[in-house]
Amino acid sequence: MAAATEVNWAKLRGEFPALANWTYLDTARKTVPPRCQEAAMRDYWNDIAETAGADAWSAVSVAETRAAMAALLGAKPAEIAFTKNTTEGLNIAAHAFDLRPGDNVVLTDMEHVANVWVWQHWAAKGVEIRFAKNRDGCLPVAAFLEQMDKRTRVVSTAYITYGNGYRVDIPALGAACREHGARLVVDGVQAAGILAAPLAGLGADLVAIGGHKNLFGLTGTGLLYCREELIDELKTPFLKAPVAPGSAKASAHLRSQFDYVRTAHRFEGGNPNFLGLHVLRRSAQFIAGIGLPAIEARVRDLTTQCMAMIRSAGLTTLTPEPWAERAQIVSVPVPDAGAMMDRLREKHRVIVNVKDGALRISMGFANNEEDLERAVAAIRQELAA
Repeated sequence: MAAATEVNWAKLRGEFPALANWTYLDTARKTVPPRCQEAAMRDYWNDIAETAGADAWSAVSVAETRAAMAALLGAKPAEIAFTKNTTEGLNIAAHAFDLRPGDNVVLTDMEHVANVWVWQHWAAKGVEIRFAKNRDGCLPVAAFLEQMDKRTRVVSTAYITYGNGYRVDIPALGAACREHGARLVVDGVQAAGILAAPLAGLGADLVAIGGHKNLFGLTGTGLLYCREELIDELKTPFLKAPVAPGSAKASAHLRSQFDYVRTAHRFEGGNPNFLGLHVLRRSAQFIAGIGLPAIEARVRDLTTQCMAMIRSAGLTTLTPEPWAERAQIVSVPVPDAGAMMDRLREKHRVIVNVKDGALRISMGFANNEEDLERAVAAIRQELAA
């Protein structure tokens, strides 16, 4: 992993204007945008005004964004479909398998509701929905294996849980799923832009990611990674049938977004979010210029400092200590966390969130030690009031 000290983080912080006025520690909900997002939106508008959308509505531009996101996240462009958010990607996955009565799907008891709702339609069709049970806030592979049997067809889990920020060992779980003949679907939104592990190396079959968190995209953008070998196997009423190799349309996707081919592009329908994808490409370039290994190292260092400050303040955390079991989220139980969250914003200009009854502090590479000190000091002050 590249050292975080190799990057001028103070200079990069200047790319986030909101951080000059707020102690923003809520990146697990949404990130405040960098200046490149504003520049991308201005460029998009200028292109429409000056060329009537020659680039703004270009399928080539969409293809370039697909290639940029694939390169950033460690996948092939053919494995990337654009969606409007994480939930849409999970919804595609939750309708893409030919499940039968008596089969079962394994979720977890730490999922965001979006990764529960999308699977519930199977229950009415005789498919059992099971839940791997957490062990003191952790979801080891053994917790999944307890629920898996010869009729398990799909396992679906968050990579980084939205509440306490536990990081599931996706490569190990993927190996277990392959041994059982099950597919692995992952909610990857909290990991994207934070962890450097390439999507293609996770051993997952599908990974759904929203663009509005640490990928610095607009809301209404996202992507679905689908392992290349699986693309043609997914069959639901709203997915396009794959085109045979060597057909006339096999390369037409570079010229028109309405020609569907043997790629994950077949999961898309209608006009894409051209503005959102334009911004997402610029953001991908911004992130790539820093490097995901350096970003991961930076977030590891910040969260480690944060957890140490919390302990020094006499508080506890629900987030595991080992870096391999966490990412950018630090969960801190306090009395009446919702009221505490409001006071932190109104009185101290510190923005955090509340999940599962605890304060959720989440950070990105543009945060610094002073942000953490202000947040912990504000929490202590409010607890003492």
